[in-house]
Amino acid sequence: MNTTFSINTFNQFTVKKLIKCIFSFITILVFSQFNYAASCCGGGASSGVILPKFDDAMWDVSLSNETYDGYWNQQGQHKDDPAGSELIQRRLNFSYAHRITEQWQVNVSLPLIDNQNQYSGESSSVKGLGDTQVGLWYETFERVTCVYKITGWESLKPSVYFGTTLTLPTGISAYGDRVENSFDITGRGFYRWDANIIIEKTVYPFSLGWQGSYGIAMERPVNQEYGQAVTPYDKQLGNQATSVFSGAYTWFLPNLSMLTATLSHASLKEDKTQYNHEKDSNSGFDKKTSGLALAYNSSLRDWIIKLSFNQADQGHNYPKTQTLSMGVSHVYSY
Repeated sequence: MNTTFSINTFNQFTVKKLIKCIFSFITILVFSQFNYAASCCGGGASSGVILPKFDDAMWDVSLSNETYDGYWNQQGQHKDDPAGSELIQRRLNFSYAHRITEQWQVNVSLPLIDNQNQYSGESSSVKGLGDTQVGLWYETFERVTCVYKITGWESLKPSVYFGTTLTLPTGISAYGDRVENSFDITGRGFYRWDANIIIEKTVYPFSLGWQGSYGIAMERPVNQEYGQAVTPYDKQLGNQATSVFSGAYTWFLPNLSMLTATLSHASLKEDKTQYNHEKDSNSGFDKKTSGLALAYNSSLRDWIIKLSFNQADQGHNYPKTQTLSMGVSHVYSY
């Protein structure tokens, strides 16, 4: 079947199904680059799941496996881990989104973390909750923005979403008594507030998108680290900024289902940490990541099956990682 829809095929879709076409790309954009929790030096961005325009609820379950292959030091030089090291973090993520008005929706994401590490001859294993994220999103558009042909300036209008996310420190952090080293943490131990934006435009079969966020961590008192008492101090993580650019191509299958391939490039940067309001010159980190993702969208647009692979390409003060993820989403209309 030709990948370009004819006008007759286009007319077979209701407006509801057409708007859902956007979300095959939006869902995989969010999934492919922001499906990670706290690694050994933290990180993680906020977005959660995005609910299609005319649906009322959506759940999402995904499984990811992240492996570590050395790290970049403060100068950006890659260093190998000691011989025989193996660092793996597996995550099972549960997310739910619910529409509260025509243009407002809320979501929540809860990860379960499994750390299996062997480093410098020592082994450790920790399982527990990751940090929970609760989000609120606003859709600026009311009409269909994905088109099959550019007919004027109006057809160039993108889909724009504004959101905010609160990260709750429900994971196992360095400031409790359940871990002995940084490889075992499942959360960062801080509340963080993020402002988010997604801009997307689809002219079938092509899609372009950008997602950005800026987060501020809240200061907290610390009196122990890795189960050991320390002199009390106040700590605040640096502000965190993320940016994801992506492009996608969609194939329309004979049964009117869709297959979308997405290439993405993401950057993550966190400013220096403050101790008692003094910046630590050895802290802060950044990394750049490339990703490839596939999404299958059923003919009724109610099921999405996703697969993605992401690799960290360069960074400073950050581990080099590879992440393979798979997931499924299902939407409901009441």
